[in-house]
Amino acid sequence: MFNMFIEVPTRTSTAVRSLKVDALASQAVVEFNTGYIYAYGNVSKRAILNVLFNPDISLGFWVNHNLVNTERTYQLNGDEFNYKQFDSPKVELPSFV
Repeated sequence: MFNMFIEVPTRTSTAVRSLKVDALASQAVVEFNTGYIYAYGNVSKRAILNVLFNPDISLGFWVNHNLVNTERTYQLNGDEFNYKQFDSPKVELPSFV
């Protein structure tokens, strides 16, 4: 399946480092400041469009309200979602440093 994730413009958040959403697939991927990444399915398309076009919405509030503390969404496991596509590249310093 083809996924087209859009990164939500950065907003200050004490919990959320980044949020990527795909309205067509009803999915969202959240990276917390702790470094953990979680993908969710069956996310409300209306909620996704709301977070994309309304800059006043807190990312932490949105994640809690629409992903974590709701019965609608479910966390995608490794068989349903390729988490490796969101792994951060490992940066290595040159040997002379």
